[in-house]
Amino acid sequence: MIYKMTLVGILLLPSIAAPVGYIIGKKSERNRDIFNVIATGIELLAVMLLYKEVMRGPIELFIPDIMGTGMYLKLDAFRYIFVFISAFIWFLTTIYSTQYLIKYKNRNRYYAFFMLTLASTVGIFLSENILNLFTFFEIMSFTSYALIIHDQDEYALGAGKIYIGMAIAGGMVLLMGLFLLYEYTGVLNISQLGKAVQQLGNMKYLISFLIIVGFGVKASIVPLHVWVPKVYPAAPTPASAVLSGVLLKTGLFGMIITTENLMQGDFIVSSVILGLGLANMFLGGLLAIFQRNIKRILAYSGMSQAGYILVGIGLCGILKEHKGVALYGMLYHIINHAIFKVLLFMGTGIIYMILHELSINNIRGFGKHKNILKGVFLIGLCAIIGMPGFNGFISKTLLHEAIYEAHHLYNNAWMNLAEVIFTASSSFTVAYMLKIFITVFMEKNEAYRGQFRAHIKKRALMPMVILSIAVLYIGIQPKSILFLIDKAVGSFGITEALEANFYTFDNIKSSVVTIFIGICIYMTLVRGYLRKEDGSYVNPSLNWFNLERNVYVPILQGTFTATSAVFHVIDRGVVNFVHYIGGSISQLGGMHLKGNVSKNMNSLMYSIFIVAAILAVMLVLLVF
Repeated sequence: MIYKMTLVGILLLPSIAAPVGYIIGKKSERNRDIFNVIATGIELLAVMLLYKEVMRGPIELFIPDIMGTGMYLKLDAFRYIFVFISAFIWFLTTIYSTQYLIKYKNRNRYYAFFMLTLASTVGIFLSENILNLFTFFEIMSFTSYALIIHDQDEYALGAGKIYIGMAIAGGMVLLMGLFLLYEYTGVLNISQLGKAVQQLGNMKYLISFLIIVGFGVKASIVPLHVWVPKVYPAAPTPASAVLSGVLLKTGLFGMIITTENLMQGDFIVSSVILGLGLANMFLGGLLAIFQRNIKRILAYSGMSQAGYILVGIGLCGILKEHKGVALYGMLYHIINHAIFKVLLFMGTGIIYMILHELSINNIRGFGKHKNILKGVFLIGLCAIIGMPGFNGFISKTLLHEAIYEAHHLYNNAWMNLAEVIFTASSSFTVAYMLKIFITVFMEKNEAYRGQFRAHIKKRALMPMVILSIAVLYIGIQPKSILFLIDKAVGSFGITEALEANFYTFDNIKSSVVTIFIGICIYMTLVRGYLRKEDGSYVNPSLNWFNLERNVYVPILQGTFTATSAVFHVIDRGVVNFVHYIGGSISQLGGMHLKGNVSKNMNSLMYSIFIVAAILAVMLVLLVF
């Protein structure tokens, strides 16, 4: 019983901490900061205390009379990975925020929504009832919106507008899919959906398509990624960190549930997910190379890294009973990406705290003499490019092995293409990270000589050091977290633990070759084509085809103009019709009264006919 109460506790604690912290902050911001750090620390401790019980078996709790259908919470080893990542990253970013936000306004509001976003995120991962999951998913969209627009300048408000617009549109599509799902199956519990959906025939593909689109917005899948390069740079760095490190995973979590639980690893759906993943990897990495703002580079990088996870999800269905290595790689990369991406964002935030600028053209050479910052950023770089000895190497090796296994199983041109895209995308990662590191941390610039230690406190560096240690520990001891993943894959029917030797000659050679190709891309494309003689960079991709500018905006504007014209015609037609009928009835009834009596009677007649018309339309909709 105590574990079930703890399950409720980790959901309620941040929800309660949000208003309490806000009230405390009205009197003392220092006490509020301490309170929030303690609250997220207790949240992390409570999650860690659940570990042993989760390893024994799932913890489940049903609370009736909540959210209409009741609230069904479940924590198994698979969900535990996501919940632990959320609690761990939130604790570190809360500590980091106490330094980062010192010069920001509306700090009290920020922390309140920051805690509410944690509560809704944990709610998503704990929900066994898919309607509960949708409710928390939508709450998270609105609470995170407040973080994105925190600066309240023109850019932040514009980014917030596209974010909330995409979130609402995606949520409505997702809800439509859930309505159809419940209409055809009458089932809401995620673990029971698989068997029910298999009886639906081709209707299951429409349902899965709608649900994937809904979750895909948050997962930043192509072509629903247009919000990413605007939102990440607009939000304060701690918010950008959790957006990429954690909130991105909510969409991926939903897609895992859809493909594995709902569609039972359907080959067609899995193939589509694999294709989307490869597109994300390649396009995100390529666009990142051309950017000049570090946050924008990391935004496209997050989109690319999400592609790796999507590839793992797709390969699970394609490999069928051999999907074990894909599952391990996918879950391992979910953990690793959260660690190294938050580390890179925090390093970026340190630069912004000092300079209030993130364009590499303007901050060249800033980090050359900043030894601690250079060191932790280098660790993050080595992790994300898959350098042996760092955590990214482990998960990328597993995912590459899964692609190789799929190629061996099917031996067709598509799997050859998948291998090429995987290698190219990994090389792009090397190129854009070298672009940041060499420009900011290796080039000379006497204007930035000095450590600027007065601007940075230990509480901003401590979370980065912890994440760096995690990167190195997992990279050196890759089997240290395999026990948890061994249990997690059991949720998907995998009973045999993975026996992998990561540091083989072939794996190391593959990584070294990819890094070498990335260095060549950096030297030819980045240094040779994008860099001008004065050392600054250009971004030709600004003039390329743009989905938002060339597709979405014209379609929406055209739709608005067309529907406005149609409804204007309908509106005038209804008004003229009512006037005509009202006049005809007045003549038939001999109602040629003068003055106010005539006007009142005509108004009454118009009202009656308008109400009758509305009732008639409603009746038709109800019948058909």
